[in-house]
Amino acid sequence: MVVRAWRALVETVRIRRERSRARDQLVAMSERELLDCGMTRAEIAYELHKPRRRK
Repeated sequence: MVVRAWRALVETVRIRRERSRARDQLVAMSERELLDCGMTRAEIAYELHKPRRRK
């Protein structure tokens, strides 16, 4: 039980760090780079502020 909870916590932290790095990369991109990826700043803001999905 404790091991399962610990693994879930570690996985949650890993995912949050990964998403944080992705957000940082998107923020650092120029408008042209975003357009090349088919994204706009408004779409990024929308995705970042969507409610989190629960399991």
